[in-house]
Amino acid sequence: MIQSLDFHVNALDVMQKYPEKLFYIGNTQLLEKPKVSIVGTRHPFPSTKIFTHTIANKLSSAGFCIVSGGALGVDAIAHQAAGANNTIMVMSYTTKNLTQQQKT
Repeated sequence: MIQSLDFHVNALDVMQKYPEKLFYIGNTQLLEKPKVSIVGTRHPFPSTKIFTHTIANKLSSAGFCIVSGGALGVDAIAHQAAGANNTIMVMSYTTKNLTQQQKT
């Protein structure tokens, strides 16, 4: 179930404008871990797939939470290699988008 985040995320203070609202599904304690972002092409070469999986898995095993956008390709590989309990997917959605989606 999607819930509204009711606390301030200090790591987002570097943004020019802090988001008015944040929503989440899952474990918010991951926000406290050291994080590494892995993003890339939706159409990776075979060598890129292997490299992405290896680096994401090793970083996750070393205690880093993997952050990515969740798109097909490099993003999805990074999430999968990190494991379901050590990954954060960032999505950008406005209330307008959510409202339109609910109508369809």
